[in-house]
Amino acid sequence: MRSALMLLLLAAGLTVGCSRHEGGDAKPGKAAASAPAARELAEADVVVAKAGALADMLPFTGTLSAPSSASIAAEVEARVKEVRVREGERVSKGQVLAVLDAEALDQSVSEQEAQLANNRSRLQLAKIKLDKQRELLQKGFISQLAFDEVQSDYTVRAGELKAQETQLARARRLQADSVVKAPIDGVVYERKINPGEVAAKNAKLFSVADLRELEVSASVPSQRVALVKPGMTARFTVEGQAQAYSGLVARINPVAQSGTRSFTVFIRVENPDGRLKGGLFAKGGIVLSEIAGQTLLPQNAVQDPEGKPWVMAIEKGRLVKRPVRIALLSETERVAAVSGVSPGEPVLAARLLGVIAGEAVSLPPSVR
Repeated sequence: MRSALMLLLLAAGLTVGCSRHEGGDAKPGKAAASAPAARELAEADVVVAKAGALADMLPFTGTLSAPSSASIAAEVEARVKEVRVREGERVSKGQVLAVLDAEALDQSVSEQEAQLANNRSRLQLAKIKLDKQRELLQKGFISQLAFDEVQSDYTVRAGELKAQETQLARARRLQADSVVKAPIDGVVYERKINPGEVAAKNAKLFSVADLRELEVSASVPSQRVALVKPGMTARFTVEGQAQAYSGLVARINPVAQSGTRSFTVFIRVENPDGRLKGGLFAKGGIVLSEIAGQTLLPQNAVQDPEGKPWVMAIEKGRLVKRPVRIALLSETERVAAVSGVSPGEPVLAARLLGVIAGEAVSLPPSVR
């Protein structure tokens, strides 16, 4: 009985010893399991620095217009006989656009020509009389008063001839105006008449614009208009087209608009292929300064840009606070050109709450 009890006590002691031994071995494993894991970053949290060019631009909006345009009005009142062009057709300077009924004008020209011939004959006769009377006066056969009367008649005839020549020239000009011609090279963008209608004098018939060169009338705030100079490059897009266009600042209106207190800047745009159309709304910016071959980052990635700028770079799985120098900031594109970061390096796209330098992080698959 006593022997059995001793054996039971001995077995219990061995069991407790084994349990303590196993517990001591487990402590190092628990310490290893409590080590902090790397923070996983999302794709939106990381941006990769890229090399490229950056421009600081002054935003503007405006409308495209043709600086070289013309409206053709009727110089005479007449019925429209023929119209030779339609909207959208290209015309050359001097090309016939329409023909008006010139029957009455032709008759007026014929009448003035006949009257001019009569006046010319009367003047010739008056000249012969004047020469004869001068001879008689020199011989003393007539008085000075009689000669003066003949000379006065000749002067009146000469004046009548000159007036008739003027009337004939006016009639011929009106006759020529019955053929409506294009005053400039361009495209017909407005047509107001049709054959058979009566064109009233001074009524608009056509509008023609040369679209090979356009202008953007851009509105610029008064606070920044002093930064704009003629010759600066401007880049813009137009509604309905993804393509970007460029032009040059041609001139600046020195007087501000009364309502908005903004200034109008005129940007000249070459348009040889005619892709741009008059009246389109343009949106873009005037290039104030430009830089190339720099590392580009979103402005939100650069912290304290007005003081001592820095970015949170990611090196070997850890966050590193790295100072940078800003070469150029583009407010329109919200991009900064910096030095201190190499192209291809990942940095935090913006400041993250609770993230500190030295912390271990894990990059998203798209950046690894």
